[in-house]
Amino acid sequence: MKHLIKATILAASLLGAQTASAVDFNVRIVNLSNGIYYTPFLVAAHPAGTSIFAVGQPASGNLQAMAEGGDISGLVADLQGLGATIAEDPAGGLLAPASEADVDLNTDGTSNDVLSIVAMLLPTNDAFAGLNAVAIPTEPGTYVFDVPAYDAGT
Repeated sequence: MKHLIKATILAASLLGAQTASAVDFNVRIVNLSNGIYYTPFLVAAHPAGTSIFAVGQPASGNLQAMAEGGDISGLVADLQGLGATIAEDPAGGLLAPASEADVDLNTDGTSNDVLSIVAMLLPTNDAFAGLNAVAIPTEPGTYVFDVPAYDAGT
């Protein structure tokens, strides 16, 4: 499947120069598709070594719920258990083609140094877009990531 969205991270401020860990940053999600809508996005900064999904592995029940019906509540609960910094539904509903959404995150005082983003593709029965556990940049700047689409296999 084609890369249908891009996520841009704007790392705006840093902790002390010795720790060099992103604290405040903005995530912009842009729908570059020609006809795909996205269900509410889940954007989360979480600890390294954790992930929302694993390519080539069976989808968890909570990932299935998101990929089949757009329900992010189970994934939110999973991430809250990890102490993640979470933003739910930054688009305020469906993200239409040629639309974008922004969310600001602050990871100050946490060990949340990787970023994940997921949403269901509409109209599909179990496809989702996912950026999975990408290191949050530590240097100020603009960083652009293509976000691939996956089949949850359910």
